[in-house]
Amino acid sequence: MDTLLIPDRMLVGTRVVADQAVLVQGERIAAVGDAKELIRRHPATRRTVLARELLVAGGINGHNHSFQILLRGLGEDDDFFGWRSRVLYPVSERLSTSDIRDGALLAFADMLESGITTVADFFYLNDQGIEQALAVADAARTVGIRLVLARSFYDWEGAPARYRETPAQATANVRALSAAVGDDDPLVTIQVAPHSPHGASPAMIEAAVAASEELRVPLHIHCAEGRYEREQCLRDYGLTPVGLLKQHGALGPRTVLIHAVWVDDRDLDLIAEAGASVIHCPSSNMILGDGIAPVPGMLARGITVGLGTDGGCTNDRSSLFDEMRTAALLQKVAAEDGRAMDAEHAWLMGSEGGAKALQVPAGTIEAGRLADLVSLDLDDWSLLPGPPTVRHLVYALSPRAVRRVFVGGQEVVRGGRTVFLGAPDLRARSRSWGTPG
Repeated sequence: MDTLLIPDRMLVGTRVVADQAVLVQGERIAAVGDAKELIRRHPATRRTVLARELLVAGGINGHNHSFQILLRGLGEDDDFFGWRSRVLYPVSERLSTSDIRDGALLAFADMLESGITTVADFFYLNDQGIEQALAVADAARTVGIRLVLARSFYDWEGAPARYRETPAQATANVRALSAAVGDDDPLVTIQVAPHSPHGASPAMIEAAVAASEELRVPLHIHCAEGRYEREQCLRDYGLTPVGLLKQHGALGPRTVLIHAVWVDDRDLDLIAEAGASVIHCPSSNMILGDGIAPVPGMLARGITVGLGTDGGCTNDRSSLFDEMRTAALLQKVAAEDGRAMDAEHAWLMGSEGGAKALQVPAGTIEAGRLADLVSLDLDDWSLLPGPPTVRHLVYALSPRAVRRVFVGGQEVVRGGRTVFLGAPDLRARSRSWGTPG
C-alpha cells in the first residue's frame, strides 16, 4: 500500500528541513517534496503523520558478526590474541544452529531499535555447509532488517575446524547459498568474504575473487586491522596487506576492506586507484587497542568509507549513531585538531558511504531509493535544545530517541520497540544464556 510519511522535520543530505514529505510505493521512495504539494497530488494515499519526529535515512552497519553478541561481556579488556584464543574460539565452537539463530535475532533486534536498517554480517561459523548461514538469513527476515550476508572463505589451520574449508568447498558452498536465497529476496543478499590475509591463504583469496566475479557481488575482507598483520605480511611476502591483496587480484571496485588501520600513504593510493571501499570500525579498533585508521587521508583521496559496529564482543553497542560520534572524536584526538573530521562527514559515512560500499540502494532520502527510514523523537532530551542539526545527530543523539524504523516501507520498530512478535520470548532466553554451551 502506498503511504505518505509526513514528518515534522526531515534530514535531506546533511541539512534538516521542514514541511517535506516522503511518498513510499512498495519498498521504494517514489517522491520527496513539499508536503502540501504531495498531499494535493495524492489525496487518496494513506498518510502517516510523524508528529514531533525527525525523519532520517536508516543507518548502514557495514560490518558485524551477529553470533558474537552471545559473547557480549566475555572478551573485553584483552588484546586481539587473548580475546581470540580465550573467548572467541572456545565459545564459538560450542554454538548450535539454534544458538546462532537466536544470536542473530538478538543482534538484529538491538540494531533495529538503535536505528540500523541494513547490516553486513561477516559470517564464518559455516561447518563446511550453508545451514548456519541460512539460519542467520531467516533471523533477518523474522526481525525485518536488511541483511548482506558476507559468507566467509577461511582456511587458516589454527582456527576451529568449523571455520575451515578448502577453496573448492568454499566456492561450492557460496554458490549453493546464493542459489538458496535467490535473486529476488526482498531483504537478504549474499556476498563473498575471504576472512583476512592471515585467515585465508593466497589460494583461498583467489578463489573468493573468482566467486565474487562469478556472482557479481562485493568482496569483504578484514585487512590491516592490527600491527601484527602488517608485520606478518611484510615478513612472509615482502608486501603490506593491501599490497598482498593487489598481487592476488583482490583489490578492485568490488573490494570492501574492513578496518584498514595499519595502512600507509602508498596503501591508500592503491585503494583509491582500485576504487575499493573501506568500512571503518572505530569502537572495535579502540576496544582491541588496534589503533586509529587514517580516515581523513582516505576521504581526501575520494575513497568510499562506511562505518561498522563489528561484533558484539569487540563492541558491546549496536548503534551507528555511536560509531559516527566515535569516528569524529577519534580523528580529532589523533590529529590534535578539533577540525580533523566534521559531523557532516561522520553522518555520510554511516549512511551513504556504507550503502555505496555494500551496493545497497539506501542511505539517503531520495526518489528511487529503498524506503529504509528512521524517525527520531524531537522531544528526546538528547535533541534539546533545538532546532536539530546534523551536529545534534552525530554528537548528542541518544539511541533512545529512535521512535520508528521502516525497512522497505514496512514499520519494523514502533514506539522505540521492534514489532517482532517473538521479542518477549527472545528476551527471556537471553537472560538465561550466560556463557553459551
